[in-house]
Amino acid sequence: MHLLIRNSLYWIVVLLFPMLGYSQIPEHIFYNAKILTVDANFTVAEAIAIDGERILAVGTNDQIRELAATTTVHTDLKGKTVIPGLIDNHIHYLRGTNFAAYETRIHGVTSRQEVLSRISAKARELGPGRWIFILGGWHEQQFADKPGGFTREELDSAAPENPVFIQKTYRTFYMNTLAVNEIAPKVPQLYDGGSVIRTNSREGRTVMYAALEYFPFGETLEERMVEVKAFNDYLNSVGITTAYDVGYLDGSYDPVEALHRENELSVRVFYAARYWADSPRTAIAAAEMLGREAPFQRGDRFGMFGIGEHVYGLLHDTTASNEPFSEEIYAAFQTIAHAAAENGWYINEHAMQDSTALRMLQISEEISKDYPTKDLRWTLGHVDLISQKTVERAKTLGWNITLANHTVKPRVEGRASPPVRMIQDSGILWGLGSDGTVVATYNPFHTIWEYTAGKVFPDISKYEDDEVITREEALIAHTRSNAQILFMEKDIGTLEAGKYADLVVLDRDYLSIPVDEVRDIQPLMTMMAGQIVYDAVN
Repeated sequence: MHLLIRNSLYWIVVLLFPMLGYSQIPEHIFYNAKILTVDANFTVAEAIAIDGERILAVGTNDQIRELAATTTVHTDLKGKTVIPGLIDNHIHYLRGTNFAAYETRIHGVTSRQEVLSRISAKARELGPGRWIFILGGWHEQQFADKPGGFTREELDSAAPENPVFIQKTYRTFYMNTLAVNEIAPKVPQLYDGGSVIRTNSREGRTVMYAALEYFPFGETLEERMVEVKAFNDYLNSVGITTAYDVGYLDGSYDPVEALHRENELSVRVFYAARYWADSPRTAIAAAEMLGREAPFQRGDRFGMFGIGEHVYGLLHDTTASNEPFSEEIYAAFQTIAHAAAENGWYINEHAMQDSTALRMLQISEEISKDYPTKDLRWTLGHVDLISQKTVERAKTLGWNITLANHTVKPRVEGRASPPVRMIQDSGILWGLGSDGTVVATYNPFHTIWEYTAGKVFPDISKYEDDEVITREEALIAHTRSNAQILFMEKDIGTLEAGKYADLVVLDRDYLSIPVDEVRDIQPLMTMMAGQIVYDAVN
């Protein structure tokens, strides 16, 4: 969809910026581009002018180049597509930083042989005896050449001198002989003689702890800062410039904060308040904490924001069971949510079953009699099985919705799950995220491909033609809508004058390529606040 360029984008800088005290002379101009501004009209422009951290103007090549001075750097993008920096509204960010500098990723790899080749290459890189870790973000179905789990024999062949530990979920793991020989004595009741161990959640933690004894975690603040930077480098390489961490027990934020203080944080990182409540007593303690602490302890690049994704730890549903939670559990949730409303806190809550989402909405409606919640932008996450009636009720109550990546999850029989087209058509504010790191790939183009092509890896149809969304709608959900959900719509989410220069230059035309190529899009450059943080060209 190509729309006419609006002259107002240009005149904003000419008329308004001098009154606001901004310079009219850009440091950098990108021109001859296809700039998807993702503004209210989804305007497509040709050029963009940037000064310092912010965008000065967006418009035609002639309009923008007229603003240049002798000091302005000009970059001809030769028709490349530019989009706003992508925002992940639901990622387990700190968990990702713990592993980023050492793990091997197989996100979106649809060749089993390619995975085995990567394991062999990692073994050569590390040398004999060092552990090779693949920690989630994949599924046995994703290999077009040979679907299924890894056998002991093929892992032994790929890395005969290195223990190989592959996490599939929090309950399922694959190992070669060397890894089994180390792990089995520590969890003998789980070992079944094959390459795979399948457990319940509690036993799964035992397996993970046993394996991670061999993981080379950074121990000093400086080492952890290196790990954080490695994760940010990967996020920048796939176009992510903002991340909201919904985790809670994944370590210390000290290294992230240290990078922020040194102005070396290449991703805007916001995180949920860190507490754990799993009893009426601890729910009261959490509520008291929300009264003592101020919400929105963040700047434009870093800080604490909101609570969730599990406001109350025992209120954690799945798609596998619709067994209702007790009223005692919902009462504890209400205790915390009431304190959140009273003190102005944002909530992002996990709700896969329709009944869970509906009960949360009922509680928020009760709370609103004392403390209105409509302007707090509370959010339902996942919503795999949500009904249209519940979506409409959420919209009426001022709630939003976030959808995660499901490219490793097959179709739920007889229905679209999550029902993305219905959610889009409802008019509710909603956005896309990943739910990375373990249960999903956190490459945003994989997520966009899923909901626009209607497929999961390797090339399996999941949605009917009338159940998917357009590329424009998906891009809005990963940028402008997410900015609004995170209360940052004045600063990020679109490429408009006055906003931060968070942008991504793509290697192909997002709007015109075949939809099945969307998952293969590679950023050529990522910029955050006017600074190039990823450059695949130079």
